[in-house]
Amino acid sequence: MTIQDKLDSLTEYQLKTVIMWTLNDLKFWGATETAAVKDIQIFARMLNEAVEYQITKAINSTIKEEE
Repeated sequence: MTIQDKLDSLTEYQLKTVIMWTLNDLKFWGATETAAVKDIQIFARMLNEAVEYQITKAINSTIKEEE
């Protein structure tokens, strides 16, 4: 089963939950007080920003389609 197949099999609620778990993990690892290694902290912050950007991009795309 590919990752796409797995994603397709999830409900909307499950997908939202997975995204929130991911964002929470990235915020934890990106926090100054919890990051064990500076490189991990920087990378986690970068990934968190990328995921949040993609969510915003998808929302903006949906809004434009509705107009």
